[in-house]
Formats: sequence, structure tokens, C-alpha cells
Amino acid sequence: MRILRSISLVRVGHATVTWGVLFAVIHAYWAAGGAAGMGGEPADTAGVQAYIAFIALLGLGGAAVAHRVVRDRRRALVLLARAGGVALLLGVVFGTGRWLADGGLGDDGAAGAVITAYFLLGGLLFAALGWPQAVSSGQRPCSS
Repeated sequence: MRILRSISLVRVGHATVTWGVLFAVIHAYWAAGGAAGMGGEPADTAGVQAYIAFIALLGLGGAAVAHRVVRDRRRALVLLARAGGVALLLGVVFGTGRWLADGGLGDDGAAGAVITAYFLLGGLLFAALGWPQAVSSGQRPCSS
């Protein structure tokens, strides 16, 4: 944890905002029917496109939470950052658990490993915002 303590909460916040916006942009591209990164099967039904667009909105929501949590340590914002970190890290755990159970990456291949690493990064960033004692903040942990 010594490494994280040398990183400021503001820098972690900026990195988390960038992560969330990139996440949203990629999902918006897919929702619009983009095929790159979709394994040759773009979202071609209204239902799938709406679902992916909703995921894009979650990414923007996460970016907004990350932006606000740096300036305003309200308990609700801190809890949202924690929940985002936990959700992303649980996704990584279940995804890698499936790979371990299957004995390999299966159809996911290198793209699956990159996506999992991206989710791991996002989970760690949101967790660092949600547990501010992990980074130097110069602020109280949270207020109500």
C-alpha cells in the first residue's frame, strides 16, 4: 500500500474519470453497431444495442462519481465508488475463475485477457477512491 499512498486522490480520480469515459465511448461505439472488438458479431438487434447503450451510461455515471468523489467526500459518493470497484473486481474474479475451471482462455483468447486487465484496472481505481485511506487525500475519509 506504500505505492498507493504516494499517489494523490486527485490523480486517482482523474485516472478513474478517464477509465469511465473510455469505457463509455467503447460501449457507445458497440451500441451503434460497431464491430471492432466484438468478435465479428456486432450488436444487430435493438435489444442488444439498448443493453450495450445502458452499459455505456453506467460508464459515464462511474466517471461522474469519480469526478465528484474527489471534490465532495459525501458518504453516498464514497459508497458508490466502493460498489463500482467491488462490481468490477467481482467480474474479474468470476471471469478468471471460469478460465481456471475450463483450463484456459477458451474462445476469449487475447482479447478476453485484455478486457479482464481493463476491468481489473477500473476495479482498482474505483476501490482506491472508495477507500481513501489507500491514497493520500489530505481530506477526511467521508462526510454525510
